Amino acid sequence: MNNEENKMNINWYPGHMAKTRKQISEDVRFVDIVIELLDARIPLSSQNPDIANITKGKKKLVVLNKCDLSDEKENNRWISYFEKKGIPAVLVDSNSGKGIDNCIKKIENIMEEDLKKQTDKGRIGRKIRAMVLRNPKCRKIIFYK
Repeated sequence: MNNEENKMNINWYPGHMAKTRKQISEDVRFVDIVIELLDARIPLSSQNPDIANITKGKKKLVVLNKCDLSDEKENNRWISYFEKKGIPAVLVDSNSGKGIDNCIKKIENIMEEDLKKQTDKGRIGRKIRAMVLRNPKCRKIIFYK
């Protein structure tokens, strides 16, 4: 290898990921809660390490999808793992719809205090603004309840 090759700086971060990361950073200020969708079989491997920094200070929920394909005992360990870190977590099987109701209830529970404050200020009927993020592409979906 010559000196010219040593000076070459290679960026392995694909452009679409950088663009999405920037968009998430801009949009996160408009949401009340961030929902991170992870694979229940490999939660840490399916987690994007950038998300924690980008969403710092936001209410969060981890949704462990494909829980039907992973061991129930391990699922419960992962729920405990995230809750010990102060992040509520729920199990979901998106194919059958199992756990979706629990997910919605958990979001409402997490947001209950904030919604009460809004109601006390006379802002009745305010919608919960959520951002759903998943890896590997870290797509964002914003929905309103």
